[in-house]
Amino acid sequence: MKRSAHRLIAITALLTLILSAASSCGDSKEPSANPTGTNPSSSEAIETQPTETGEFADRKNLNYQIGDFDFNGETFTVCYTSEQMEEPYFAEQENGTVINDAVYKRERDIEEQFHVDITNYDVGGNFHEVAEAVRISTAAGAQAYDLTMTHTFAGLTGLMTAGYLYDWNDVPHIDMTQDWWNHNIADTLTIHDKLFANVNDLIYQRPIVIYFNKDMISSFDLENPYELVHNGTWTWEKLRSMGMAVAADLDGNGKYDEQDRYGYGVTLGWQAISVVQSCGIQITNTDENGMYNFDNLATDKMASIFDQYYDILYNSNHMFYNVVYTVEMGAVNGDTPLFKNGQLLFLHSNTELLPRFREISVNFGILPLPKYDEKQDGYYSMADTQMLIVPSDVKNLEMTGVITEALAYESYKNVVPAVYETMFANKYLRDEESYDMFNITRAGLVYEPLWTYGEGADLVYALPNMMSAQNKDLISYYDKRKKSTERTINRVIESIDKLS
Repeated sequence: MKRSAHRLIAITALLTLILSAASSCGDSKEPSANPTGTNPSSSEAIETQPTETGEFADRKNLNYQIGDFDFNGETFTVCYTSEQMEEPYFAEQENGTVINDAVYKRERDIEEQFHVDITNYDVGGNFHEVAEAVRISTAAGAQAYDLTMTHTFAGLTGLMTAGYLYDWNDVPHIDMTQDWWNHNIADTLTIHDKLFANVNDLIYQRPIVIYFNKDMISSFDLENPYELVHNGTWTWEKLRSMGMAVAADLDGNGKYDEQDRYGYGVTLGWQAISVVQSCGIQITNTDENGMYNFDNLATDKMASIFDQYYDILYNSNHMFYNVVYTVEMGAVNGDTPLFKNGQLLFLHSNTELLPRFREISVNFGILPLPKYDEKQDGYYSMADTQMLIVPSDVKNLEMTGVITEALAYESYKNVVPAVYETMFANKYLRDEESYDMFNITRAGLVYEPLWTYGEGADLVYALPNMMSAQNKDLISYYDKRKKSTERTINRVIESIDKLS
């Protein structure tokens, strides 16, 4: 198939993928009585097609009609970076693997249906590079990109306030009520009826989870974590008590180091932010005028969350292992050799680690982040992956709407099942219960306005920053940053209002 040339673009093959929390979850399966039974290494699993009777089977019969459109071979270019995710975004040709071929078929079908040529521009990098490419192109009126997949926050507000983005509510043929669009995002990230960043099933989510050592659960005769989740009793206090039961100075040298056993490991950086949202509370409030404040940080519940987490880290029989980013310690992106070596019961990190865990010998499972208490209605975590934006100089807004909707729909129908059922159920995860846990986690993903619009503000990092400093004085931390943070983020809102 011929590919149209496009300036600024090194064309490879095809556009994007891999999914999101926008999709709904199926019914949970009953956990097994013994979570630590022998399971084959995920590397031994044979890749299979998505099942005809599984969670996603009903999607095969969908026949959603966007409309009859012919774009006369026009080029539809997506700007993105391939360095932010482990999973591949593109497929130049079929190669016999389920995900690759589903992605390839998605683009080819859309190209044929709407007579459009889908191309992409990979800017590289993993932070502000996409936003900068959009800024340069839009400022010059180059009409280089028709859709963009950008970092979760880097450079986003600059594009918004400069008038370089379309409001998703003004993009035709987009139906955000459909299941292939994330429904939480419109409720939390809309600013005075405008939504500049969006998520659908094109976007791959890498949610924060708790990895656990199944053999250690059995050896110490601890409660079945899967049953705790399904019973609604998987709380931070439960994690603490289980972690304390296994922590030990194995070499007897009187200090806890890399030779010992720990109950809970986490990197006190962005991975720990979600502890707040896991407890059923957001950092950001919206007042009656649609302006943001962060008064939740001054509530009794927030103080209780910080105190409880501090006790887990520092008052729990040395159960906490600080997973730091150092070559010497071997910890990379929230990973640590201690988990692979069987010295850590719970590892708090994201599902980006799953491909790296395919070959490890530790018999592990995954769980959602714990709840604040048993009364809480569900399990939650902060979504932190890429966002979809539409540059304000797109050459054909109708085409952007139609092709974006089609990509989302086809991802929901065919690619999401391939990714989740094949990659996670058949390769990365080692039991059906972990797959259920993954579904529960992605169903509970929420968006935090201060994370998305705060550009890495100190207040969104309040919990990991304070825990790193072993500081429990939340009110002082909040008071020192409250006015400046509110002033900065509300200037964004005021600037957006002036664009109207």
